[in-house]
Amino acid sequence: MAVPSDARKRRPFLLSLSLFLLVSALLALAFLFLDPSAQTLSVLSSRLTAHSSLAPPAPAVAGAKEGVSADATEKAEEGASRPDDAVDAAGDGGNSGSPRLEADEAATAEEKADKGAAAGSEEVVDDGGGDDAATVRWETCRAGRGVSPADYIPCLDNVKAIKALRSRRHMEHRERHCPVAPRPKCLVRLPSGYRPPVPWPRSRDMIWYNNVPHPKLVEYKKDQNWVTNSGDYLVFPGGGTQFKAGVTRYIQFIEQIMPTIKWGTHTRTVLDVGCGVASFGGYLLDRNVITMSFAPKDEHEAQIQFALERGIPAFLAVIATQKLPFPDEAFDVVHCARCRVHWYANGGKPLLELNRVLRPGGFYIWSATPVYRQEKRDQDDWNAMVKLTKSMCWRTVVKSEDSNGIGVVVYQKPTSSSCYLERKTNEPPMCSKDGSRFPWYAPLDTCLLSTAVSSSNEKSSWPLLWPERLNARYLNVPDDSSSTSEKFDADAKYWKHAISEIYFNDFPVNWSSVRNVMDMNAGYGGFAAALIDKPLWVMNVVPVGQPDTLSIIFDRGLIGVYHDWCESFNTYPRTYDLLHMSYLLESLTNRCDITEVTAEIDRILRPDRWFVLRDTREMIQKMRPFLKSLHYETLVVKQQFLVAKKGFWRPGK
Repeated sequence: MAVPSDARKRRPFLLSLSLFLLVSALLALAFLFLDPSAQTLSVLSSRLTAHSSLAPPAPAVAGAKEGVSADATEKAEEGASRPDDAVDAAGDGGNSGSPRLEADEAATAEEKADKGAAAGSEEVVDDGGGDDAATVRWETCRAGRGVSPADYIPCLDNVKAIKALRSRRHMEHRERHCPVAPRPKCLVRLPSGYRPPVPWPRSRDMIWYNNVPHPKLVEYKKDQNWVTNSGDYLVFPGGGTQFKAGVTRYIQFIEQIMPTIKWGTHTRTVLDVGCGVASFGGYLLDRNVITMSFAPKDEHEAQIQFALERGIPAFLAVIATQKLPFPDEAFDVVHCARCRVHWYANGGKPLLELNRVLRPGGFYIWSATPVYRQEKRDQDDWNAMVKLTKSMCWRTVVKSEDSNGIGVVVYQKPTSSSCYLERKTNEPPMCSKDGSRFPWYAPLDTCLLSTAVSSSNEKSSWPLLWPERLNARYLNVPDDSSSTSEKFDADAKYWKHAISEIYFNDFPVNWSSVRNVMDMNAGYGGFAAALIDKPLWVMNVVPVGQPDTLSIIFDRGLIGVYHDWCESFNTYPRTYDLLHMSYLLESLTNRCDITEVTAEIDRILRPDRWFVLRDTREMIQKMRPFLKSLHYETLVVKQQFLVAKKGFWRPGK
């Protein structure tokens, strides 16, 4: 068969092209073998990147898992937004002087692309780590229908899992439904016009509207003085459904009708159920009371996000079918002001859960229409509540109305089990002592905990008055041993020194702008205790699988929760100024992907704020490239602390 003339014409060209490619490959190999220096490799890499759009991405950093890809050139083209007040302190990382973050002005855009960083991002002076950015191709999270992309919470916004629920009768759709593997490895976008929060204490009363652009609650609660819109701000006047004269007067009224409450001395830790925008907890801070305010993510749009943006401790949760992530007998006081919980429903399980987390001798303060209205529905609710509280041996301390006709009733939990034994019927029954009582993903109790308070039992007795209780030893913990006391003392001593001598002196952290702090592996709470004199608060997290020390943290007058960091935390994006992780990363990376952990850190952390990792040099070198891939400014201090500052960069479209 005759060969077409076109094919004959193409043969010389194809042969020439093949020969050219072969010679180019041989020259490149010879170049590498003749001069295998790091500098030569770097030059060759930059040349290949500059001249070939088909150049392969740099290999993934050690520790990155399959499925994580990169497109460094795309990152270079996207660029990175810079915070207005970049850190600029003097000194070398790894020395006792203050570290300095400085730009690598000599690097070209192509070289930065090889490192996975966008043009204009900064390199930092450190102790010689020199880690490149991990080659991760970050994408923006895609939330399900009806979920704001800027407010995405993976375990609460799992639309597919919620749709598959067989029942929503007990608020199951408001509980955690975390995505299974592959878990989210995406970044939550910023709201348009986002800026660093209004500083505390001004933030208690006003926040930037663009940071939490949700007007629904303003309209929904316009007659109850929760929140109003004023130009660029959302303003919080301190009102509420039950706070007709303002929350300050409400707090004073409670202390007036029950002087034994002793805000800030006898009462230190409070749980506020269905907290709204958390004004009750916000104003109790003036009394040295720390309140864990919680509410579900529901039609009261962004109420917990408002609270956290204000700088008030708050947490997304619901009393539905599972226990709250707190230890038994943790809180001094539990409070509910029109929290819309049917306490006697489902066999009284919701109120039994409050009984579980309330200390023996602690108070439950209930302000709701059944306390003071005479309508049949309210009175039916009241009668059901009377029957249930009596069966639980709760004593009615006081029932009263304020000048606006708002009623409050205060119950007290018994300090011994004698009342339980004297009941005519064993209903609710006493809890069995067999089996674990760990509350993480555990069903609600249908029973009562036995209560035994004595002066010789430090865990069961009421803690010392505040602030003495902060530094008292609490020895009765699940892993109790002869060395527990020494561990507690060593922990307190270390953090007191580290905070004053290293964290405040050597870290490029503007502590005056830090209000919300999360200790991701809290231990005995020594980190939070060492910060107690600063105008900030710490959410102490005891990870699942670590020693259970959360009861000690509450005994000290601090607050915290249990959590598994291989899952998403129950908070909105951009709600903490500083995240602190101490010797946790290795155990996490044995169970989950480091990119998942990094994505969750980025989701929680506010732009222009800090993540601090205290760990081994190996773990720091493992984590640092992933933070660099997010364009964080990173610095290693004394070879055991990685300080990273988040910017405003988000993946391009």
